[in-house]
Amino acid sequence: MDFTDYYEILGVEPTATQEEIKRAFKKLARKYHPDVSNEADAQAQFQAVSEAYEMLKDETKRAEYDELRAYVRSQGQRGANQGFRFDSRDFSGDTRFEDILGSIFGRQGFDRGGFSGTQGFRQPGRDLHYKLQISLEEAHKGGDRQLRLQTRQGEKTISVKIPAGISSGKELRLRGQGEAGMGSAEAGDLYLQIEFLPHAQFEVDGNDIILVLPVSPWEAALGSSIEVPTLTNRVKLRIPSNSQNGTRLRLKGKGLAGAGDQIVVLKLINPKLSTDAERAAFEALAARFSRFNPRLRAQE
Repeated sequence: MDFTDYYEILGVEPTATQEEIKRAFKKLARKYHPDVSNEADAQAQFQAVSEAYEMLKDETKRAEYDELRAYVRSQGQRGANQGFRFDSRDFSGDTRFEDILGSIFGRQGFDRGGFSGTQGFRQPGRDLHYKLQISLEEAHKGGDRQLRLQTRQGEKTISVKIPAGISSGKELRLRGQGEAGMGSAEAGDLYLQIEFLPHAQFEVDGNDIILVLPVSPWEAALGSSIEVPTLTNRVKLRIPSNSQNGTRLRLKGKGLAGAGDQIVVLKLINPKLSTDAERAAFEALAARFSRFNPRLRAQE
């Protein structure tokens, strides 16, 4: 069974001070943090340095780990670059070895029957945490995704079922899809935090979908029927006469998975005047509504 050298992961000597260990962790955490790193195995590396720091930052745990490390080295190892490896010797009679392992990993991770080869030691697998970006259409309809994840055991592909109507920030838990355990211990779980990808047309407000719809002045003033997109198809929307810029119209049941509505916000767009006739048309309109003052109306 391979045993990880936490000093090697952090790139420090076993004689490093707590301040040196802390600086090394901060440097590697910045390098591999999944939110900012472009490294292919950033998630796995970040978890590895976090685990190493958790062990070595605590003076008591570090002292116990150092004792175990020295013990393993005295029993034989394959080489520092390959990690420590317990050979096939039977350690079942060595209570000192059992006590060291139990104090670090807990009794639930160590078989009191002794350690023989790789059968006695059981260390639970670690949970993995990833962000999963999905489109609004996927959130609305649900579906299946194939994900390729990097773990310490290598790359693996898993299938994820996305429930219809899932919201941004929701966390999906996939049991047993995390890091593998050691010995007969169970694997950890995989947690996927849902994030919505930016959409070209829609914004999200809870279960509601927001669509900003450009309209002409005459469509808003006279009323009109306009075809608008939704998450599933295109529908006719009636614009009432005398609508204003910013008027909000509601399409019932057209939000995420039917749990919300689609809110259509009108945005008045004036045409660009490029001919004398077009300018004359607007001048005639201004003359007809000479008593209309939009500033006074906005103050009402």
